[in-house]
Amino acid sequence: MLAHISGCPDGVDGLEARGTLTAGDYAEVFAPLVDRHRDGGQRLRLLYQFGPEFTGFTPGALWADSRIGARYLPVLDGCAIVTDIDWIRDPGRTIGNWMPCPVRVYDNAHRDEAARWLASLSSAEKPSIAQTVKAYVGGSVGAAASLAKLLLVKRFRRL
Repeated sequence: MLAHISGCPDGVDGLEARGTLTAGDYAEVFAPLVDRHRDGGQRLRLLYQFGPEFTGFTPGALWADSRIGARYLPVLDGCAIVTDIDWIRDPGRTIGNWMPCPVRVYDNAHRDEAARWLASLSSAEKPSIAQTVKAYVGGSVGAAASLAKLLLVKRFRRL
């Protein structure tokens, strides 16, 4: 499930992933948040936390995130990924290298610092179509490569 995080600074929207995320979570929580910002001509500063209650994604959730990406990349002003889970942290850093906005990864213990960082960002220009495509393609490939690397490392550690 996706839940809104209360108490974020003005201009920062926070979401916390709990349990297993489904396509419905994206449709009911994430997509309306993105649409509200896009339709209102506002930029989105997203604090996205995967806390200790998070257990994973359904395939439908991954597909929904991919589809929504084309809508949220143009409005994203900055993103803080907050988690202690390596298989979220590593791809998050890789995706951040491709994004047309600042992205940082924080430990769960530093969620308040992540929110303050987002609130301190200067407003960015809307990315061009080319920047959005680069972020979408590069981020997807980079995330897949990071996940594959993590799976290989874990497999070899068991041998």
